[in-house]
Amino acid sequence: MNTTTEETFHNYPIMTDAEKGLSCDTKILNEIERQFDYAEETKSKVFFLRYDIRFPERYDHADNGVFREFQSKFMKNLSRQGLKPQYIAVREQSREKHQHYHVALLLDGQKTQSIHNHIQTAERLWDSTLGLPARENGYGLIDDCTTSRTGEKQINGVMLRPDDPEMEKKKDHCFRRASYLAKNNTKGNAPKGQRELFSSRIPKSNT
Repeated sequence: MNTTTEETFHNYPIMTDAEKGLSCDTKILNEIERQFDYAEETKSKVFFLRYDIRFPERYDHADNGVFREFQSKFMKNLSRQGLKPQYIAVREQSREKHQHYHVALLLDGQKTQSIHNHIQTAERLWDSTLGLPARENGYGLIDDCTTSRTGEKQINGVMLRPDDPEMEKKKDHCFRRASYLAKNNTKGNAPKGQRELFSSRIPKSNT
């Protein structure tokens, strides 16, 4: 595994701290950059958002099958709306707890500008994929990433458009948020044979 503790990656700010030994996986950073580049090429405006996926307590499931099933359903739902979804997702797991997933999503900003409906749809699809009985407002297993780990409010849902004077600043912000997926301290604990990185396919002509 190749890692970096530099403050930037290809001039993008990333979540590292050399003094604290916090590093990022460069393979994941490269995939994030690849998805960002393709989104800019294929969408006149790009809408960026984050969400996290958790399992219910005492839910015994070690492989990635349920996540892959859910993610496929969610991407098909977004595609039917013409939103041209692209995603990067990672599995994380501590030795004490079962896995969870962090996801960055890139959508067609011409057709959406709010995270609300997408998070609600994700909640409904995740609950049904887990076989949980339908419940109003769901089970709270999809985190909309509007609150930081320290409890502070944070923006989720950023529009990237070329005519915005602050486009580069906002893109840097989004890339840094996405780099959270590349943090190295909770990687490497997946059972043998279980992947930790997932992403949308990009046509070979664009790789």
